[in-house]
Amino acid sequence: MVVVDIQLLVQTVLYFCILLSGFAISIPVGVNTINFDGMCMLYADFEKGDGIYKFRMQSSSRANCNFPVYMSVFACIFYGLALGCYNAYAVRKSRANQNIGSEMWVMPFILINSALFVMVLVSACMICVGYKVFCDQLKEYSGSFRCGDGKDIKWINTATSDTFTAKDYANLLTVAQIACWTACLLFLLQVALGVLRFHRNRRLRQSSTDRERIGRAEPTA
Repeated sequence: MVVVDIQLLVQTVLYFCILLSGFAISIPVGVNTINFDGMCMLYADFEKGDGIYKFRMQSSSRANCNFPVYMSVFACIFYGLALGCYNAYAVRKSRANQNIGSEMWVMPFILINSALFVMVLVSACMICVGYKVFCDQLKEYSGSFRCGDGKDIKWINTATSDTFTAKDYANLLTVAQIACWTACLLFLLQVALGVLRFHRNRRLRQSSTDRERIGRAEPTA
């Protein structure tokens, strides 16, 4: 029976899950920006209309929508794919060499995963809080009871005066929020597994050193 490094296998699966979560974050946020005619709905400002329209929405800074998209593309999709393939190769090698995990870099990836965890956490908070701000103002100015009712409203781009429908933005943002918090958990698990690997490698090196000392010791009797 072929045995592989279980921890490496788990980390490989987690990295590919991070890859998938990146698509589930970037696509909904990007599609919503397109549906809102290029305006960012997160943290958007509302004001009373001019009689033709009940209210108008002013787009917030595009950075509020661009940051979660670019973060998920680079930190989740590209990074998850690269590290997933790297760890998958290591898992394959571990079938012949059970000590492959102790020969891999650990500390750099603990630091990188910790930094990416913070970035994903910031993105999750931006999406959740920004969407809540949008929903609270939409309910106030439109009189709707549910935030998702805005999909049936005729919106106007105040910069171009073009009208559009926002489609099903509520479900898209729900998917993005779930995926973002899931990615946070996945990166946190990667950090924990990295710390575990670091301590295991240190104990392994200490055990090897002790055996070498015993082997070099001269008999006294």
